[in-house]
Amino acid sequence: MDKNRPIRLVTFDLYDTLIELRPRRWERLAAALSRLGIAADPNLLRAADRVAEDYFTEENGRLPIRDRPRAEREAFRLRYMAIWLDAAGLPSDPATVRAAREGYLAEFETPAVEQDVAGGYHVFDDVMPALERLRKAGVRRALISNADADVTALCTHLAFAHEMNAIVTSAIVGWEKPDIRTFRAALAPLGVEPADALHIGDQPRSDVAGALATGMRAALIDRYGRHDGNAKGVPVVRDLASLVDLVLAHGAARG
Repeated sequence: MDKNRPIRLVTFDLYDTLIELRPRRWERLAAALSRLGIAADPNLLRAADRVAEDYFTEENGRLPIRDRPRAEREAFRLRYMAIWLDAAGLPSDPATVRAAREGYLAEFETPAVEQDVAGGYHVFDDVMPALERLRKAGVRRALISNADADVTALCTHLAFAHEMNAIVTSAIVGWEKPDIRTFRAALAPLGVEPADALHIGDQPRSDVAGALATGMRAALIDRYGRHDGNAKGVPVVRDLASLVDLVLAHGAARG
């Protein structure tokens, strides 16, 4: 981190940074595959999920999936599933991919998910303490999320929206991370220069790359132990408490 400038703003990714789906997506896929007679280790699916997520990031950055024709969206989803299965060393022929895709979707079509306003998402235990520590240190907080609809209501339901000075959703501003305009949509209203802000997220190719291209500082959160801590060129933390420790040790802005 640049020791010559205090951190006035920390921006956060949403999914797998502040909140997670339960059961986790690799656990849901393992259950779907089991019903197809395919034994899959959730730990291998968790590691392979990173490969599929990199594919999603690249494709979504090229043209948001939500803006593509229906047939193209479905083709993308099948390709995403094929990459995920292949990375896990599992069968990825067209028939298996389609069946896995259908079974995976069925995992979300349950009363526990459909009747939950949060859609099965839960806030990580370290989120509120981290946001409160930053607020008390005079550091502003903002959310920057790639999502198909405004996430403000979700964040309000999950009871942390009030801790954010700004909430930016890609579908609303019109750009997806890593596009620098997505990050500027949080910086400009708060009057913060990129060099005075740090962004943390779980995706190297969207969160880290986008923040650095914007001129911000960046950190990678690796809640599931899927990244080499020495390979990203930015701090890698396993939880938000560690991130706040770094920010406060660096010297946060006050007032």
